[in-house]
Amino acid sequence: MSGPATPSGDIPVKQAMAQTGQSAPDRIVIHPFPKIVLMWPVMLLSLVFFFLGGGVTEAPVVSPSALGVAWVVVFFFNMLVQTFDFGRNNFIATLACVALLFVGLWVWDLQTEAEIYGSIFRFFDQYELDLHHNFYAMMAAMFAVLFLMAFTTTRFNYWVLSPNQLTHKHGVLGDERHYATINMAVEKEIPDVFEFLLFGSGRLIFKPGVGADAHKSLVVDNVFRVNHVETKVREFMRFIKVDEDRSR
Repeated sequence: MSGPATPSGDIPVKQAMAQTGQSAPDRIVIHPFPKIVLMWPVMLLSLVFFFLGGGVTEAPVVSPSALGVAWVVVFFFNMLVQTFDFGRNNFIATLACVALLFVGLWVWDLQTEAEIYGSIFRFFDQYELDLHHNFYAMMAAMFAVLFLMAFTTTRFNYWVLSPNQLTHKHGVLGDERHYATINMAVEKEIPDVFEFLLFGSGRLIFKPGVGADAHKSLVVDNVFRVNHVETKVREFMRFIKVDEDRSR
């Protein structure tokens, strides 16, 4: 006498993954992060500069002016990353332009008596940015609170990929929107190279293949370690496809 039929869904997918010696997760949770998390270099630098600027010692370990200039440069870079999208082509073009600018100024400095770099250094030396160590402490604390708030928002806005459906959960009350995974396609994009270098972040795009949402693009932005998440998603969906083929 034959046993009970195995229901479609989680169990066949787990069995298919187990046969290949891979772990069989029940689901994959994908969290889109707010872009404020990209400011982690400023928070980390502020914390380090608090100690170097005399936060726990009687006198600063490093010149306050040098710390101020370094902090402003990093802060400007972080804000630049959030202001513009540096795709692959823009990233290469930006590096090339910056390199040409520095080389051009260096050649100009050698061929004339203008002392370009000397003038730049004297400018920053004249207008000293002597930031107090308490400023760095407040900036580090402020960003720490913002990061905690950003992490909290990911608990109320996330995507869950299960064998039967992709679910978007959002809102404090737990609103949900469901999409069938049958014939669903997934794509990965890295719209900003700097964001990828800072956070490993990128974009996942799900495209349902059936129903009213067929060929609709479901965009999940700023996914942490997007390459790792994409690999997990593609493996999971590959076994979903195997399960669909077996059930036919």
